[in-house]
Amino acid sequence: MRQYDRVREERYNRFLHGLDRNDVGTNMQQSPLMSDAELQTLIDELTPKIKTNTALATILTIIGFISSTFVRVGVGEFFDMLVLVVFFSMFFSFAFYFGNKAARQKKRLKCIVSNNIVRGVLTDNFELAVYAPGSHIRQSIIEHTKLIQLNWNRISGSDLVEGTYRGVRFSFSDLLLRHETGSGKNRKIVTRFKGQWLICELKKEIPWKICLRERGSDNKRTKSTIETENIEFNQKFHIQAEDPHTAFYVLTPHFMEYIMKARRRANARTFMKFDGRQIHIALHNGRDLFEPYGKKLFVANNIVTLRMQMQWDVKYITGVIDELLYNEKLFNKEE
Repeated sequence: MRQYDRVREERYNRFLHGLDRNDVGTNMQQSPLMSDAELQTLIDELTPKIKTNTALATILTIIGFISSTFVRVGVGEFFDMLVLVVFFSMFFSFAFYFGNKAARQKKRLKCIVSNNIVRGVLTDNFELAVYAPGSHIRQSIIEHTKLIQLNWNRISGSDLVEGTYRGVRFSFSDLLLRHETGSGKNRKIVTRFKGQWLICELKKEIPWKICLRERGSDNKRTKSTIETENIEFNQKFHIQAEDPHTAFYVLTPHFMEYIMKARRRANARTFMKFDGRQIHIALHNGRDLFEPYGKKLFVANNIVTLRMQMQWDVKYITGVIDELLYNEKLFNKEE
């Protein structure tokens, strides 16, 4: 076996469903843990810098556009173009500088929080096998499910988590699926999916595939292959089942109520697929988890609060697996 093939096989043996690297992914290597005092000092130092540099980049970009508009009024063509180039070059160069600086600082903050807070929260909840902040579930796995029916040709993601919870092996990551066409000025990018993708490894095989897709513009009028006794569930989800008996065995009244409750709590368009020994659950909610910026930047200066926020982020994973284990006959024991 060639060395490359051997390394590839070892990598796949280590990861259940990873590992695709993100181009801007954070360092996978675990750094030595900081004390809370050291962590607090670094967060207090980085948080205001990120806010300031982001604000400066935004303001300079706006000024650049406004200035370029005003200089075009009543000025000779040559001078107009010259001034326009100067203004654009000056303001947008500074805007790029501060924006790039903020991006680097966000990446550093992400690494710090990932290694010192997120990893600890994950370890508290799971038998953690892998935490790779800059990686995601493999593209081939996502393609194979065909859960996202709209065309996409670009994939990225972060925060690959793999481990065991109450005896159930799972993989989880943030994912961004986009469709890109054209180039240059004609380049067009459309987001098809942004959210979380969870895969649970069952101990009992489901003999027939079952697919649930929350209804949207792409499948609003598509007819399900079966209908359950839950009218609201039928209206919310398009159901494809190879075998009706298996579908009703899986979609118990209790489980359907849980799915409805979970999708409301996650505020996400929900997709699920039962395939052999795997369950794929995709949440299209337009956000990433475990991110120490955005809204969470405002609580980042409080380590206790930030840990609580990250703890909340893992509750969806534990909640889903808890519910799957509720029906032990189906999800926990071989007959």
